[in-house]
Amino acid sequence: MSNIILSGFDGKNNSARIVTEKISIPCDKLILPNDREKSAEMLLKTIKEKNASCVVVLGQKPLIKDKIAVEPTAKKDGDMLHTPMDCTVTKEIIERYGCKAYISKGCGNSYCNSIYYECLKSGINCIFLHIPSVDNISDKAIVIKAIEGYLSELGQVPCML
Repeated sequence: MSNIILSGFDGKNNSARIVTEKISIPCDKLILPNDREKSAEMLLKTIKEKNASCVVVLGQKPLIKDKIAVEPTAKKDGDMLHTPMDCTVTKEIIERYGCKAYISKGCGNSYCNSIYYECLKSGINCIFLHIPSVDNISDKAIVIKAIEGYLSELGQVPCML
């Protein structure tokens, strides 16, 4: 899969920003502001400008430790959108690179869910991965390796689009 955008949210101590910046796999990196409208506008504009084929969004989930949550859905005003990307394969790839993972039951109600919903609504192949907050990551290198491994194998992830 080519033309990948990897995105995380801004914030000095935000693990999604930190991991996004540390990724060495070739992709377009985008740090989104913590503002629903501005972040959606920025991401959708970048998808068009880069002619992206896939978006991987990282968000911070403070209540998990040393594992990645694969988010299958986003909700807004009673509407639920599902990722076209195979979450089971996504989980397997992440675990193959040494990080525990699970398929989540909800992307939350804040910035993460909002940006994921807007990205899915655009019709692009998109997946949202929640990573722990900085204090809940025992070894950042493991999370970084898992995300890099996933990005390197994105072409192997079945998509419905």
